Amino acid sequence: MKKTITILILLFSLTCVAQNPAWEDTLQAAVKTDTRRIEVSLGRLHTGIEGIRGVVSPVGEGDPIRWAQSLPGVTTGADGTTAMYVRGGGSGNNLFSLDGVPVYGYSHIIGLTTLIPTDVIESAELSKGGFDGSESNFTASHLQVITREPEEKQKFSFALNNFLASASAEGKDNKQRTYIVSARMSPLALEYMAVKNMLPGMLGGLNNFGALVGDVYGKLHLPLDYNNSLAISFLGSQDRYRFDMSKNSHEEMGWHNLIGIVKYHHTGALSQLDVTASANNYGSAQEQDKKFRGVQNHLSLKSGLTEYSLQAKMHQFEIKGFEFDEGLMFRYARFAPGQVGELMRKSNTFIATAWLQSEYKIPDVLSLKASARGNYYYNLSVQPGDTEIRKGSGRFDPEVSVSAKWNFTPHLAFEFTFDRLVQYYHTLEGMPVGWSLDLMVPTVESVAPEKSLQGGAGIAGRFLDHSFSVGGFYKLMDDLVYYKYSQDLFSGALAGWENHVELGDGRSYGLEALYEYQHGDWYGRVSYTLSKTTRENFPSFYDGKPFHARFDRRHMLNATAQWKSFTATVILQSGHWENGQAETYLLPYMDDTWTAEYYSGVNNYHMPTVFRLDLGWQKRFKTGRIEHTVNVGVCNVTNHFNPFMLYYDASKESWKEIALLPIMPNFSWRITL
Repeated sequence: MKKTITILILLFSLTCVAQNPAWEDTLQAAVKTDTRRIEVSLGRLHTGIEGIRGVVSPVGEGDPIRWAQSLPGVTTGADGTTAMYVRGGGSGNNLFSLDGVPVYGYSHIIGLTTLIPTDVIESAELSKGGFDGSESNFTASHLQVITREPEEKQKFSFALNNFLASASAEGKDNKQRTYIVSARMSPLALEYMAVKNMLPGMLGGLNNFGALVGDVYGKLHLPLDYNNSLAISFLGSQDRYRFDMSKNSHEEMGWHNLIGIVKYHHTGALSQLDVTASANNYGSAQEQDKKFRGVQNHLSLKSGLTEYSLQAKMHQFEIKGFEFDEGLMFRYARFAPGQVGELMRKSNTFIATAWLQSEYKIPDVLSLKASARGNYYYNLSVQPGDTEIRKGSGRFDPEVSVSAKWNFTPHLAFEFTFDRLVQYYHTLEGMPVGWSLDLMVPTVESVAPEKSLQGGAGIAGRFLDHSFSVGGFYKLMDDLVYYKYSQDLFSGALAGWENHVELGDGRSYGLEALYEYQHGDWYGRVSYTLSKTTRENFPSFYDGKPFHARFDRRHMLNATAQWKSFTATVILQSGHWENGQAETYLLPYMDDTWTAEYYSGVNNYHMPTVFRLDLGWQKRFKTGRIEHTVNVGVCNVTNHFNPFMLYYDASKESWKEIALLPIMPNFSWRITL
């Protein structure tokens, strides 16, 4: 029946740890502990690069998603992945952006990290409420990653960790232009071969694993004159995996991103102007060759999204306590979701957005912010086999956000946020527990945009070395998208996906708390969330009655302690309920139906509680003019096992589980010269 398989592809990390360089007595150790305190303000949590790198992770240093997953109000998907669920929303209800441009496929290295190199990051900010007018097309949260300006001094950096080898360069050319370039490649396939030869019994049923994984980033900053500048940047990434899980069973999966950004900046006496143009291409594919009952089957699923955008934003500097922002954005997107064989449904969309925002401040006493946004959305879909242009459909949707902060004592403040949000791009999530590439689809005539209405209030304070915030939220969600046949991944029904989508509602409420302490060599942070999230009114699911939302976890605790160079993190999360449509599941390579009782039904399977302990240690030192940063640690010291993926073994006609993160040593070594 069920068989658990623990993938230890990355035991190469043991070899890396064994190859630590010997430190000589003459080396100068950098023992300074960098601040990692989070800036909290009006529904936003902000950190710099040290706060990001300080998170213990499988790749040896943290990334923006790992940092965001440690914050209150945020729950993870399958343990160890980059999936994120915020205040009851789905994983596709979050916006992940790079310098204000959406990144639709930010997961990297089988979900262990993100595709943004830490070499180029300046800061990250997670917004959960009180959104700015320029933020749109999401209903849960916005994780913004801001890249830094290149330094004028020539600098080179090289790094190696469990999963990535990277190199970067930055500096200034003879025309006063500054630049930064970073490239990373993953040696996953070589690591697999090393582990297979040394410890063949540790890989379970994983055979003939191959991977092509890497990314490249570049940025060129051109100062035009004292008040004007131009920045050109690009990001490209590739994730492609091929493997065999059983005899006569070959699988491939992958996704890619290609993003180009041009940004013009002008600073005047009373205002500043930013104009940004971008092109964005995201695609995913999954293929299977499976032999079932003597018949070889080839299955293929592909999807794509190409988006072009132009945005202009004006900011007026503070005059008598008031600041104003206004802007326009135009977006054209071309969707090609769920291509199975020759069947493909194409959609063209256009979004025009205008916003106005006003903020009033009395320093150290009061801050009020309000924004209003209007969206005009137009969609034109083309059915497979269409020979003529069909009439499209358009709609107008308003959005609003309000936030307030009142410092009623020098050390205590009351905060309040309110938002009404609309989202036009939807994510059709895969099997309840499973590796299936989620498909992005647009709002069409029969599928309304998703909407959310939320409010939050709380108290924040700071006393000497201590800071805290505690508050609650309540959120209502309408027209949430549920794809009825997610279990039938390679069905031709995906070409007409909108005929198999149901819309329902959701509700989420809870308590969020964050505490931080920093003094001398000590730093500590504890975040806790108590929440409940339900879905209801889906006609074919549980007769429209309420049920647990995906990855609804009642308790979420994340505690981190740092002393000098040592870091320990404890993660404790309630196990979530898995749901599946209560009907017979059809697998595309079967003549007869087969009932997948493992996950059919509502609240049918309760995943175990997540309890994980991560340990890390960092060393900084110099050898001459070369700076070294070494991170050594162990993820999942408790060896907690939580299923990451379900797959069907056609040879044995049974479901099997895979866990992504067993106990795993991690290592990273960075040199800068």
